[in-house]
This record gives sequence, structure tokens and C-alpha cells, in this order.
Amino acid sequence: MARTIFRLLALAAVSAALIAAQKPDYTLKVDVPFVTVDVTVEDANGNAVQNLSRDAFELFEDGAPQDIRYFLPVSAPHDVLLLFDRSGSTEDKWPLMQMAISEFIAGLRPQDKIAIATFDYDVQMQQEWTGDPDKALSALPRLLEPDQIGGTNFYHAVEETLRRQFRKTSGRRALIVLTDGRDTSFYKDLVTRNRIADPKAERPFQNALKAARTSRIPIYFVAFNTDRNLQPNTIGGDEYKSLRIIFPNSTMPDRYLAAVRMRMEQLADISGGRMIYPQKLDDIIPLYQRIGQELGISYTLGYVSPNPRLDGSFHRIEARTRDPLYRIVQSREGYYAR
Repeated sequence: MARTIFRLLALAAVSAALIAAQKPDYTLKVDVPFVTVDVTVEDANGNAVQNLSRDAFELFEDGAPQDIRYFLPVSAPHDVLLLFDRSGSTEDKWPLMQMAISEFIAGLRPQDKIAIATFDYDVQMQQEWTGDPDKALSALPRLLEPDQIGGTNFYHAVEETLRRQFRKTSGRRALIVLTDGRDTSFYKDLVTRNRIADPKAERPFQNALKAARTSRIPIYFVAFNTDRNLQPNTIGGDEYKSLRIIFPNSTMPDRYLAAVRMRMEQLADISGGRMIYPQKLDDIIPLYQRIGQELGISYTLGYVSPNPRLDGSFHRIEARTRDPLYRIVQSREGYYAR
């Protein structure tokens, strides 16, 4: 599990930073439907193999071989934005944000860049894009200085970050969000109407979903306090606790948690990212450390999908190396065509 935390799978019609291993400039624009998958390779002793070329790999979709049209070597840069939920419902997690960033920065390479942002009612950039670790670390004290506690525009924060904050980037891009996924508008609608809204009717969520679909930036949610790893807040607000008071002897609070989690899963899936569920809060810090380490040893492989229909069907991806002694680990087993 630890070795598969931060390997990418993106599906979209895209303009992406992709290039062959022989060239030093990693920016090449293409406009075709393609699937990409990030992989890491180990030798028989468990050591990372970091000098392979495109010809060392094979790709298959649903068992059929695919032409590897796109390839990024291990040396290709990463541009990663760390976005942290700084709303009242996450207040007891803020110190972990500082330590998580510190561990993540430790894994950056000279060619990588990082940006740091927080959100509650609005998005606040705490550190613009930089490759300077010391400059990134200087943003840590600001993480404990919230602007507006009491409202969380989660879906808007995801949308705005995808649409605006990656404009100056050109490497392999990713958005990592530490959050419980709770949006105030969704919560208020539930309380007011005594029902969980249809996701298709939620404009803020649909706007975020569209941005995730079109931005071509994988989103990785480090999600806590969900129905899969519930640890109620010790300080600050907690919608789940409030719903248990508003709807006593009802399944509504648990349905709310499940709905919040499933909306995050949709955003992650459609962007080509993934969900990560720390089972305890102390897992968050080593989790970010591992993510930072793994950024530096992954390859990106891409191919044009032979199945262009966006019918929601699942397509299995398999990456192999031509050397049978190597062990390969990929981001996902496949993707949903949607």
C-alpha cells in the first residue's frame, strides 16, 4: 500500500507535459485522448531502477497490447500543490499539516516545484511556486493563522485551485488535498431540506467535477473523518456530531458521511488521482514523507485508448517491463471511461 500511494493515472482529452527520455525539455503539447499511468520499477534486490527508456516497457489495456505513445523518465520534474483544509471542522489537525509539509519537502528534488495553499471560505496561497525548500518551509507558521473559521467552500476551493494555480507550471502536475471533504453548502442543504441532494443537481460540486475533468491534473485526497476512518474532532466544529443531534435515531448522519466521501471519490477518479484514507491521524505525517520520496522514482507511460466511448465501463491497465527480473508497481489497475 505504501508503495502505491502517489503514482498517477490520468484519463482525458488533454494538452500535457510529455516527452521522450532522450530530450532535456519536458514540455510537449498534444491534443489526443490518452491514458497515462505512473509506475515504479525495482530490481531483484528491491532497489529502484531509475534509468530505463521507453523501450523497456510494455502496456496493455484489457489484455490487448498498446503502443506507448508518451513517456516521461524518472528525471522529469513534478509540480505539486499541497492544499490544506483549514476550516473549523479540521482545527485539531492543523499542527499535522505543518509536520506533513516538512516531511514532504524533504523528498523534493532540485527540478521539482511546490506550492502551498489553504482554504476555508476562500483559498489562500501560503506559498507560491518555488523549488527552494527553505522558502517553502517558511510558509509553515502561516498554516496556523486561519482567516475565516465557520464556512467551508470545499468544492469551490478545488475548482479554483485547478483552474488558476497551475497556470505557471509545465512539469508533471498533481494536487494533494488534506481534508474531510465537507462543504458548507452541501451540509446546509441537507439540514434545510431534510434530504441528501442528487450530485447532478449540486452546482458547486458539478463545477469542481468539470474542472477536475478538464484540467488534466490528478487529485489525491488524503481524507480523514470519513465513514471509512471516522475520528470525530476534539476541537472546532463537527457536522457529523451536529447531524446526530438534529436527526436523532436516524441514518442521516451516516448517509451524510458516505455522500461526502463518494463525492471526493468521483473527483479523484475523474481526474486520474486517488483516495487515501489514513486509519489514524499519526499516519498522515509518514504518508506525506512517502509521497515525497516516491515522486522521485516514477516513470509516466501513456497510450491512446482504443475504447473512446465514455460509457462508464472499467478498463484494466497492465504495465510490464521486458526484463522479467524487474518488479513493476503501477498507480491503478485500470480506469473508468467517463
